Amino acid sequence: MLLLRPNKPKPESSPVPSFNDENLTERFISAIPELTQELNLELATATFNETFTKQSDRTTCWGLIDLGTSTVQVQVPVTYRYHLCLREKWQLELKQRCLVVHAPVITPSRPPAIHTDRLTTLAVRGWARGSTGTLLAELQQSLTPTLNQFAGDVRHLELVRPQCRASVAEFVRLWLEREGQAASITQITVRFADENPKQLKP
Repeated sequence: MLLLRPNKPKPESSPVPSFNDENLTERFISAIPELTQELNLELATATFNETFTKQSDRTTCWGLIDLGTSTVQVQVPVTYRYHLCLREKWQLELKQRCLVVHAPVITPSRPPAIHTDRLTTLAVRGWARGSTGTLLAELQQSLTPTLNQFAGDVRHLELVRPQCRASVAEFVRLWLEREGQAASITQITVRFADENPKQLKP
């Protein structure tokens, strides 16, 4: 939710047509290509230190002799990015001086950025085991597909949702200024398509 301070009206050479429910959404959608040439609107980023572990157990003599457990671990900072597609469905509603923006769903940008310059590894070899190089290589190869799944995890999405909401509100505010309507709107409320209206605070 974005609260706007009323601005002093600037003198206009011609009156600006006021918003109404019939032209509001249409005017916003038609202005998007002039506001940005990108198809996606970047909303938020979040960086986490992710830790991955892989183990390998091995025995011999039909399982009677334990050769030990080899363990490898990778820790790396990962930056997740989130956007929405500007071509998806938008709907704008005017409730007195409050503008309610029904925006498309938040989408993770894939693949996430893996900061390999800060990647650290840990390897522990079982007492009768060979090199952990192969095990470590397998773990590193699995990082990208695993992180792609993490990017769409509900917990990650909920962490960035407030930032995404603020970004959309700011995008709409810039459009209001361009349209000469910023002074007529005191509040912008953003709702994403995957949100249940009953669970949102008024």
